[in-house]
Amino acid sequence: MSSNHPRRSRGRRRAAALGVVVAAILAACSSASSSEGEATASANAVAEATSPGAPPTSATATASTDTGTSTDTGTATNDPTPASSTPTASSAPSSGPASTADTEASPAVDPRGFTGRIQPILESNCVSCHGEGGPGSVHFPLRTAGDAVAEPDFLQMMVSSRAMPPWPAADGDVPFKHDRRLSGDDIDALVEWVQTGAALDVAPSTPLVATPSDAPQLDVDLTLTGEPYLGSTDLVDDYRCQIYDPELTEAGFVRGYGVEPDQTEVVHHALLFRVRAGAREAAQGQVDGDPDVGWRCPGTPFFPGQRNATELIMSWGPGEDATILPVGTGVPVEPGDFFVTQFHYHYSDETAGLPADQSAVLIDLADEADLAAAGGALDPISLTLYLAPAEIPCSVREIGPLCDRTAALDRLREVQGQFSAFVGDGLLMICSRKLEDFATMTSGIATSWCQQPATPGEIISVWGHMHEIGKSYRMILNPGTPEERVLLDIPRWSFEWQIVYEPVEKIVLDTDDVIRVECEWDRSLLPADAEARYIVWAEGTQDEMCYSQIITRPAGD
Repeated sequence: MSSNHPRRSRGRRRAAALGVVVAAILAACSSASSSEGEATASANAVAEATSPGAPPTSATATASTDTGTSTDTGTATNDPTPASSTPTASSAPSSGPASTADTEASPAVDPRGFTGRIQPILESNCVSCHGEGGPGSVHFPLRTAGDAVAEPDFLQMMVSSRAMPPWPAADGDVPFKHDRRLSGDDIDALVEWVQTGAALDVAPSTPLVATPSDAPQLDVDLTLTGEPYLGSTDLVDDYRCQIYDPELTEAGFVRGYGVEPDQTEVVHHALLFRVRAGAREAAQGQVDGDPDVGWRCPGTPFFPGQRNATELIMSWGPGEDATILPVGTGVPVEPGDFFVTQFHYHYSDETAGLPADQSAVLIDLADEADLAAAGGALDPISLTLYLAPAEIPCSVREIGPLCDRTAALDRLREVQGQFSAFVGDGLLMICSRKLEDFATMTSGIATSWCQQPATPGEIISVWGHMHEIGKSYRMILNPGTPEERVLLDIPRWSFEWQIVYEPVEKIVLDTDDVIRVECEWDRSLLPADAEARYIVWAEGTQDEMCYSQIITRPAGD
């Protein structure tokens, strides 16, 4: 059963209403996150090398206040030093005694060597994740200079393919803040260093220290964790909600939020809802009615008799940084309001033996300086979902009873409940699509799209989401018109790296604007032993989605 023991607390998604059918669909299909379904060997290596994760930070369903704690929300900008000539080629071991680097008198730093050129690149772009205590250190550590030469060929492959640092978005109509990509000069320098022997000019034990990032950081006021939860393969796709109560005693605003995943092998995605105080008794009723931790909650949390009490404020997927809202904006909260988290766990035989998950939600509350700078109150944000159907027929090479859509929907009802099978038909209706539009997509590649009116406001961020056989994704403003702009283009989808993208420039959506989302899937990315079946929109990891969100603020003058 869920319990809450907060120590202390301080201080909106307005989804566009598309009618009763849309509301029902959103209630069934608001699950979010992004994974790597890529066909190339280098991309698959990324998934193995960089799955994010972090240890739990506080006790059961606890809100702990953090003083002076910050969470890095992006990788530092690229080292501006231009690439130079080839460094000295004298290979060094990854461990053990060094040669001249260990002597008391060190020569002047060679601007072409490891210390002068390579170390700054690694410390500015890689060590924050792969260094001591970072989520990537378990898979590919970069704690010391010796680590950098332990697997130089792998390092070269990751950077030359641009698989690392992760940045799935392509260059396009809209530049984004905090671009993680290495410059061409930095890539050339790393490749040249490896190809000429990966020599060190310092002791292998020399620590690598992350350069402080110039990206915004989450000033963590509350660290919220629920009771440890451990599911099983009896329910492969497990949606578990818990109450995270910060015990708010005064009105305020949430300025930022993020997720610290614990058992990254099973945490597929997370949703965070702000719930009004009047729904607390109904929420506790859900907890009391489930014999396990929290309560099972496929779809979105629903509290009988509490209409409009629940508002989605965050969709999180693997690889996503914390969100810091722009200055002057926030999510309003009132005394007694609380949060509900939905974690989607995906269990398999490979995850047997893992301990219980205790992922954390990090919250930054507006302080007096934030409010004073904004004249006493912050502009509320709006989070609008833009969805498209996911209809993926079996290819001509696949045969099986579940290749029939009706049979596949019957199976879905058995596994996820009666309402789950309604979502696909509802999205077809909303998007004015027909099953015939997808019936000929039997090559193994399927595509889908939908156009919807935009929610007015200035764009804060854009985000897209598919599951494991996603191939490409695009979000387009006013398609087919002289004002067309591609807001987000991900030509090679990555489930492991679903990043929230913030435009550099001011982009204002008006009431007559249209948003189109496009998704593409590749059935060859299915597991080799996967049962042949017609894949529809649903919440399971092996189902699919074409899911998008845009966060906006009032446009102002």
